[in-house]
Amino acid sequence: MSLNQQAVHLKHREGAASGTKYIAIASGKGGVGKTILSISIGKCLSDSGKRVLIIDADFGLSNVHLMLGITPKKNLSHFFYGEASFEDTVVQVSDRFSFISSGSGIYELAKLSKDQVLNLVRRLQELAEDNYDYVIFDTPPGIHDDTIAVVSSADFPLIITTPEPTAVADAYALIKIVNKEGQVDTFFLVVNKVESDKEGQKVYESIRLLSERYVSAQIKHVGNIRYRKMLIRKIIEQEPFERGFIGDVYNILSNMELEVKPVKRGFWESIVSRLLRR
Repeated sequence: MSLNQQAVHLKHREGAASGTKYIAIASGKGGVGKTILSISIGKCLSDSGKRVLIIDADFGLSNVHLMLGITPKKNLSHFFYGEASFEDTVVQVSDRFSFISSGSGIYELAKLSKDQVLNLVRRLQELAEDNYDYVIFDTPPGIHDDTIAVVSSADFPLIITTPEPTAVADAYALIKIVNKEGQVDTFFLVVNKVESDKEGQKVYESIRLLSERYVSAQIKHVGNIRYRKMLIRKIIEQEPFERGFIGDVYNILSNMELEVKPVKRGFWESIVSRLLRR
């Protein structure tokens, strides 16, 4: 029985007075920038004074730690095998920014029993609502029962895609299924790797028209991320926080009406940025 079928909701424990907000970042296919968006949102929120936890929910294929260039001493596999406490799996990136890794290439984590999954969710709820303002789930790409459950339960179901036709089709397919099975009516959309805002708007319009015609979902286009060759090099070097990318992410979070305070650009940087957009 899947996590979705158990109707486990991540928002708040019964009777708990918590202001913790949950962001689920999902994509219809891999390679569209889901993980880099997850950690960049985490950085922007933590730099704005929020306590942030990223949960790498891609059991067995975890890669948040690879992007950050941090090798966790303990991950969720150690917890399930009784080799570490749950708190030991939390890795601190900075004062207000932490993540939990499920480990990389650990096949057993992709086959968790129902009881193990339910226990994990309960422990995550306790940890999140007692210690963090925002929890970001970096979900597995594609359409899975557990992904549907996480996206359906989040305060902010955020879908990322690229202008590639297959990515657009897969993003719509994910929205369609989560809308029907998870009864989610509002989705936030980010279009990555665009050459211009016009290209991002075109992708949004395609998904919006399909959603209006065939499902009851409302799509909120909260921003685009421009394609940057420099970012690829930084990811390879495990230094993923490229200034321009982070600027786009601040804009996205502002459009989602989250409390962020972007660092003001210097005079010359602002001029260069504006000239490049002409």
